[in-house]
Amino acid sequence: MKTQIILAALLLASAPAFAADNPPPAANKPSGGYICLRHHDVDGWGSRDKHSMIVNDRFGRKYLISVQGVCDDLDFAMGAGFRPLGGFGTCVDRGDRVVLRGGGAFDSRNSSCWVSKVQLYSKEMEAADKLARQNKQPLATY
Repeated sequence: MKTQIILAALLLASAPAFAADNPPPAANKPSGGYICLRHHDVDGWGSRDKHSMIVNDRFGRKYLISVQGVCDDLDFAMGAGFRPLGGFGTCVDRGDRVVLRGGGAFDSRNSSCWVSKVQLYSKEMEAADKLARQNKQPLATY
């Protein structure tokens, strides 16, 4: 009997930890407006230009990641990932490193740059980018 009570208590105590690992998509943007693209939710990416990239999460949302400086290999990289500032962090955030792998214009050594801004990539932004590309105009900065 004591064993069953202890096991039940442990199960109840661990339930919030399991629930926090897979939140519903709405939990990604708390009421404070902070946007959280969690590292383990990244599910694809593409270069927008030399200063930004579009990252998809496993819930179907798109994020615009702006980078500091120019990431020369962003258009040619075969893989990309994020390394949190200080080695810790759940969400991709300002100061995190974008690590690019292979496919570079000069060689396939690792290349990296820094995240300067993370924001949701809205349908309006996507439409404006598509129109700018069709008209051979520069992309807007957000």
